[in-house]
Amino acid sequence: MTTKVLDNGAERFVTAGGVTITRERHDRPYEGAIDAYVDGLNSRRGAVFSSNYEYPGRYTRWDTAIIDPPLVISARGRAMRIEALNKRGEVLLPVIGKALGALNEVTIAETSKTLIRLDVAKPGRVFTEEERSRVPSVFTVLRAITALFKTAEDANLGLYGAFGYDLAFQFDPVDYKLERKESQRDLVLFLPDEILVVDHYSTKAWTDRYDYSGEGFSTEGLARDAHVEPFKTADRI
Repeated sequence: MTTKVLDNGAERFVTAGGVTITRERHDRPYEGAIDAYVDGLNSRRGAVFSSNYEYPGRYTRWDTAIIDPPLVISARGRAMRIEALNKRGEVLLPVIGKALGALNEVTIAETSKTLIRLDVAKPGRVFTEEERSRVPSVFTVLRAITALFKTAEDANLGLYGAFGYDLAFQFDPVDYKLERKESQRDLVLFLPDEILVVDHYSTKAWTDRYDYSGEGFSTEGLARDAHVEPFKTADRI
C-alpha cells in the first residue's frame, strides 16, 4: 500500500482490511503540548502515555495522547462490548461487526447502531504450549479488529488503553477465590480519530487527525463530539 498526498496536504492510504484512511497533520507548540490532554481526562474519555527515556525494544522517547475517541472496546471475562461514543463511531460499528461476524469463536449477542455485544467461546479442545496464543479469547476479537485497520503507513494508529491481569485466566483457567465486582473490566481500549504525538528529542509536537471510509460509510464531515462527565472524587481508596 502507498500513501497518496491530496491537494490540501492531507494523506490517504488503504489498510490491509480495506479501510481508507485520510490523515491530516497539524503542528502544535512543544511546550505544554500534552497538558490539555492530561487535564481533559478528568471529565472526558481518552488516554495519555508518556516517556522521555529510550531503550531499544522497550522504551521510546515519545508522548502520545488521545481524547474523545469514537469507539471503545471493553471486556469482562469472555463477554465483550464495542460501543460507539459519537456519530463517527456509529459509522464504524457495521464494518467492525462484519469482520467479527466471520469469526467461528465469536457469538454476536446484540447489535444496534451504538453497540455490538458479543461472547467469545471457551476452548473446545486442549491446546499445546506452542498454540496457547491462539486459544479462543478476547484477543481473537482484538486481532480481527487490528487486522481491519492494519497499515504500514502510520506507526501511531492503533488501539489505546489498558489490560487487566485477569485476562491471563483465559489461557490458564483457575477457580476464583476472590469475588470480582460487577463493575470490573478486564480491558478498555479506544480506537482514536485524533492522536497527539510529542517527540522529546526533536522538541516537536503535532496532532494527526483521521477520517475513516469504505464501501457505504465515511466519517468525513461528522462532528468529533466530546462526551463530558463532571469529575467525581472517590469515597474510598
